[in-house]
Amino acid sequence: MRTITLPAVEAKQDGTRQLVTRMRVGDLEDFTRVDKFVSTKSFTDADQGYQRPEELSRVKKFANWLKREGENSGKVRMPTAILLSGRGSDIVLSREGTITLKSSNKLPLVDGQHRKRGFEYAIGEKGLTQFADYEVPVVIMLDMDLVAEMRQFSIVNGTQKSVRTDLVNMILTQLAEREGAGAVREGEHWKVVVSQVVKHLNNDGGGPWQDGIVMPDQGAYSKVEQQENEDLRHRRTARATSFMQALKPIEAYLAEHFTGEDSLGVRSDKLFEVVNAFWRAVRDLNPECFEKADEYVMLKTPGIFALHRLCFRVMKDMYVGMRKWTEDEFREVLGNCEALSNPAFWAVGNDESDRGEAAKYGSMKGFSELADLLYEDLRG
Repeated sequence: MRTITLPAVEAKQDGTRQLVTRMRVGDLEDFTRVDKFVSTKSFTDADQGYQRPEELSRVKKFANWLKREGENSGKVRMPTAILLSGRGSDIVLSREGTITLKSSNKLPLVDGQHRKRGFEYAIGEKGLTQFADYEVPVVIMLDMDLVAEMRQFSIVNGTQKSVRTDLVNMILTQLAEREGAGAVREGEHWKVVVSQVVKHLNNDGGGPWQDGIVMPDQGAYSKVEQQENEDLRHRRTARATSFMQALKPIEAYLAEHFTGEDSLGVRSDKLFEVVNAFWRAVRDLNPECFEKADEYVMLKTPGIFALHRLCFRVMKDMYVGMRKWTEDEFREVLGNCEALSNPAFWAVGNDESDRGEAAKYGSMKGFSELADLLYEDLRG
């Protein structure tokens, strides 16, 4: 076990305590950790984190910046502090104005993981060993639990700077599951519901979307992985962010007319039940587009938005016609749409000669037009 003693000062913000200090880059690995979100774990798992995986491109970009700055001016300035949490630690500010950290009890890193990894990459891969002694400002937020950390991460990354929306939504979902719906603003309840549904669809063994969605902690399968297993080429064709956004109108319709006062869990169960039945019916009608998903746009962005809009319109018609939103009923209604069951209509193609009609729609306006086309085809 290693220990380090650092100078620190205490600052208070609206009753919360923070310690402001500094740390050598070479000590970050031993004394900090990153708690990552894992889509296969439940939202309430004690080990569930909230950070996305590092993006290697950002890590390399930061390392390259360090190299250029060092070569061009010889001075690398980075005043932005790395944010840590004191959760689970026994940090005490001494009378001498110091704190002691232990490598056996690493502090959760709330913001700054790409900078941390960028420094490590620069030192280990580019040989810039001088940065091991480079000092970075550090803020340690005291009196925080995991939920408070997630809130802070959501504020910093969801409000103050850009981060993938799907991860922010998953964090909101964790907050709601751990503390109840009141922990999330009412206007964001739909994000919790659709996040639960997307996770359920992606993990549903044998379902139409099993491993078909790129979750916040994942990337698309690499070419090497696809070469080793051809089936992986047709997995993870959709982004969780797009799927969540596409579900919003359906969720709003169900919440307004059928599940408004129910818990978020009940709302997500109902939405999953309906959407899963719809997609199972679509798969029954056009299995080739699911078996070879990468060769068609049905399970990509055009299909995700257009077919969920079609689902929304069909649901309203079925309700008026007193038909239940089941797989069998959806299949019977959707069976009237010839384009839906025609793989050629959805083909990605190599050029204009073999590109399907659906692949020609490449914007939100186009997706709406594609949904209109399908609906008109369905109604004959």
